[in-house]
Amino acid sequence: MRNRAHLVAAAPPGGVMPVVRPCRRRWCPRYADASGFCDEHRPAPFATSPPLPPGWPAIRAAQLAAFPWCHECGGVAVEVHHIRGREAGHAPGNLRSLCSACHRHVTAVEAGWMSAP
Repeated sequence: MRNRAHLVAAAPPGGVMPVVRPCRRRWCPRYADASGFCDEHRPAPFATSPPLPPGWPAIRAAQLAAFPWCHECGGVAVEVHHIRGREAGHAPGNLRSLCSACHRHVTAVEAGWMSAP
């Protein structure tokens, strides 16, 4: 059997071959970076919301005490959702109590990650 060493690419001076992977986007022929996507298909970073105020724990506790049941399903509420986003403020009119499952669902629908039922 012939020696096939000439078919193997030589390692760079550091001694480690770089890992080259295709883009995670289906049928894309380009190579990906560390994110797993090429320059064209790399998803945009998530938009960040303004930070919560220093008094948020007290505001959250007051909302859950006033409305202990989930606004969507009627279960026990454990999270507080901003109806019009944090930008609209933390007044009681912009807050509603939700259970964890409903909060995940409402947030995903509002962000456009899934469609409303």
